[in-house]
Amino acid sequence: MSKLSVLICLSLVLVSLRAESEFTFQHTIEIIEGEEYIQTPFGLMLKECVQNVPSGTFVEELEDGSIHLTNDQQNFAKKILKSDRCSQRNPTQNLKEWIDNGGYWLPNGLTLRSFEGNYRVPNNPQTTNGQVLYYFIGSQNNDGSGPGLTIIQPVLTYYQGWFFQSWNCCPQGQAINANPVYGVNPLDTIYGSVTVQNNVVTITSTNKAGQSSVLQVAQNNRNFNWIDATLEVYYISSCSNFPTDYLLYSNMKVVLSNGQQIQPAWSNDFGSSQCNGEITIIDPSTIKIQHNLPAQEQE
Repeated sequence: MSKLSVLICLSLVLVSLRAESEFTFQHTIEIIEGEEYIQTPFGLMLKECVQNVPSGTFVEELEDGSIHLTNDQQNFAKKILKSDRCSQRNPTQNLKEWIDNGGYWLPNGLTLRSFEGNYRVPNNPQTTNGQVLYYFIGSQNNDGSGPGLTIIQPVLTYYQGWFFQSWNCCPQGQAINANPVYGVNPLDTIYGSVTVQNNVVTITSTNKAGQSSVLQVAQNNRNFNWIDATLEVYYISSCSNFPTDYLLYSNMKVVLSNGQQIQPAWSNDFGSSQCNGEITIIDPSTIKIQHNLPAQEQE
């Protein structure tokens, strides 16, 4: 092989590695004790434990603790070796930044087949301070089944603007996310869903124009038996960092593993939240979250 050919091959390898290491979503990086951390819907995570993949990627955990990421349509494949640094910091049980939440335990002995709904996007916050807002519906295997707790969720994010993205946190301590869709604007109605079929979980986040961020995950014996509709926030420095308008989850439909569609009896264990925030469970298919409410409008 000529010297020119070698240089070309090395350049292609470097380009490939660089492309895999870049994140296609807007994010913050913090340096803590010399380590790079990225803000995620699960708090600050080591950068090495956050995997940004092309939409449509399939995620599979192997018995040795490694994770295979494959996407034939995008000519993408990656193997993540087991990392004690990531698995020991699995953040899925840390809910302290969930400030508004409706939750529901599925009936005993049954698990989730599908959970879908529309999101009405609120207005932009009045001020920007690097705040991050995460609105999502999702499901967790809270019964301890499978190789660890995970949450599957289509996440509407506000960080210097709105975008919509499918996340799975955190198999083997890895937060895996599909490339987001942008073109999300206030008052848009967007669609999110999680489905469990043939041992594969599919997470779909679709904007008003029909563009989708999709992640597929091997179920790996996890029984998704709890669902939620939530707002999670970071870096809030004033009430003007929240929208004044409301986020509405509507047309929510929940189907159990036996094929039965149910009407969830949502619970609100969080109560009122900061900046006159309130979650209103209107009916089994509709939940409203709003901040900066006049005090007299709060229940």
